[in-house]
Amino acid sequence: MEKGNQKKTIEQELDKYRRPMATMFYVFFAIIFIYDYLSSSMMFIPFENLILKGLLWLPYDLIEPAFKLVLNLRHLIIIPAVFTIICEVKDRKKQIILALLLLIGWFYAIYWREIEDYAVFSPLLVIVACADRDIKKIIKIALVSGVSVIALAFVLSQIGLIEDLVWQRPGVNMPDRHAFGMNYCTDLVSHVMFLIFLYMFLKRGRLKLPEYLVIGVLSVINILFVDGKIALICTIFALGGCIFVTLYDKKQWKIPDGMMKIWNALMVCSYIIGAAILFGWVFIYKTDPDIWYNRYYSLENRLHTNYRLLTQIPFSWFGTNFVQVGFGGKAEMPEYYFWVDCSYPRVYAMNGIVAFVIFMAILTWIVVRLKQKKLYFGMFLMAVIALDCMIEHHMIEVAYNTFLVLAFANLDTISGEKKTRVPEQDSQQCKVMDHSI
Repeated sequence: MEKGNQKKTIEQELDKYRRPMATMFYVFFAIIFIYDYLSSSMMFIPFENLILKGLLWLPYDLIEPAFKLVLNLRHLIIIPAVFTIICEVKDRKKQIILALLLLIGWFYAIYWREIEDYAVFSPLLVIVACADRDIKKIIKIALVSGVSVIALAFVLSQIGLIEDLVWQRPGVNMPDRHAFGMNYCTDLVSHVMFLIFLYMFLKRGRLKLPEYLVIGVLSVINILFVDGKIALICTIFALGGCIFVTLYDKKQWKIPDGMMKIWNALMVCSYIIGAAILFGWVFIYKTDPDIWYNRYYSLENRLHTNYRLLTQIPFSWFGTNFVQVGFGGKAEMPEYYFWVDCSYPRVYAMNGIVAFVIFMAILTWIVVRLKQKKLYFGMFLMAVIALDCMIEHHMIEVAYNTFLVLAFANLDTISGEKKTRVPEQDSQQCKVMDHSI
């Protein structure tokens, strides 16, 4: 009896902290998301200067540590993350996995890299912190935060408060490429593409005519003023998936079991297939101008850069430090250009084989989870993102690829199931209620 009463008391004590921890999580998730969006915009330098001015009263040798502390406040999401692991997650195996991911990220940041580097720790921290949290709330926070920052950057760039970076399109009789307040034009369209994908996922692909029109207008703006070809192609694929879902509902099509098995297998293996194709393509790359891919500047440039990377950078368990210089934040061609696009070689070289395997496993696990929940449109979106990762470099950046948080988040509100806590005498139990969408 004493043990039972003691356990009940512990549960009652923990219940006092569940709501504050949930609130803290959502607040810090919004802070992280907004901060990362700001860091890829031309607003970031004024934002940094604003913080630095507030620290000028400090002695010089304290300014830099204080500045780092302010910026690392976003890592305070580790508090609800640890609370979730210890107190919220009931599955022991899941607890161990989440704790290991957190520890691996921390050791990556502090000990395993030659310099302090949070590129692996930050996304793993957010993934862990999102465990068992309502995915609908997370997506809504991401959508509101992302759209707000992009809209603000657009307005400020057009009234001249921040720079609207402009690049000329070589050999094309079309308007110049604009970043509209972001660091680079492809960063802008990548942000927009992932926000569109999040909205599609929230709606499970069932879009209405006004939503198609908004996406169409954004795509036309991309074609005329930004020229983000990869994002445009991936958005068209995603729209095709939405149209298929609508027709599937309307026509009541029946897909043969054999075809579904092949489809599911391809979707689950999409990241493995994407990585294998790209690594193979990079290793057999040739500079011969008669080869078709060398006729397309952006594709040839990416392949050549990744070929140089993989043939010159030695194998590393935890990543290699090397200098990257790209167009981000400036419109002039740098004297030395070396920027690694293509997510698979980038993660492998910069973060090492350990991080590469971890993130490939996480992304594949997400597709498996979506399959278990029968969220087949979500599986399709993940496969489109796997295609985007072959060309672009945002695979492990949560502010772009927010789908990373699906690894352990509560998907029930998307899949049609809803968990509600019902008080029952002294304890609380979870009752699962099925709802059809």
